This record gives sequence, structure tokens and C-alpha cells, in this order.
Amino acid sequence: MGGMEMFILILKLIVALLQLLEAVLKFLR
Repeated sequence: MGGMEMFILILKLIVALLQLLEAVLKFLR
């Protein structure tokens, strides 16, 4: 397993968390 694959995996995880946070903020308003 290369470092690039790990980096992409973490990047996807961060994007998913940001989208979830945005959805929660819209829901609370």
C-alpha cells in the first residue's frame, strides 16, 4: 500500500465529513 493511496483515502474522508457538517448546519437553520 502506497502513501498516495492513503492520502487519497484520507482526503475522501475529510470531504465526506465536510459535506456532513454542511448538511447538519443547513438542518439546524
